[in-house]
Amino acid sequence: MILPKDITEQAITLSDGYMDLKGLSAYAAMSVGSLRDYIRSDALPCFKIKGKLLIKRSEFDQWIEKYRIHRSQDINRLVDRVMNDLSKE
Repeated sequence: MILPKDITEQAITLSDGYMDLKGLSAYAAMSVGSLRDYIRSDALPCFKIKGKLLIKRSEFDQWIEKYRIHRSQDINRLVDRVMNDLSKE
């Protein structure tokens, strides 16, 4: 069976533990532009190799955990924290 190139590339990226922005965008359901903004603001750790940005999946998972909403969490504090993160960009 022959798989489309974009499916096989994404599968290889995910199994390797590192993702490019396109793969991370699909994994996280976030736009590439938003991911670039987080990287530019030094909020999201990444590697740059010959101009290509790579993000370690485990580091992304750890980074995004700080945005988890808990039932007991005050929504206003969450909004303030996200707005502060965005204003740092």
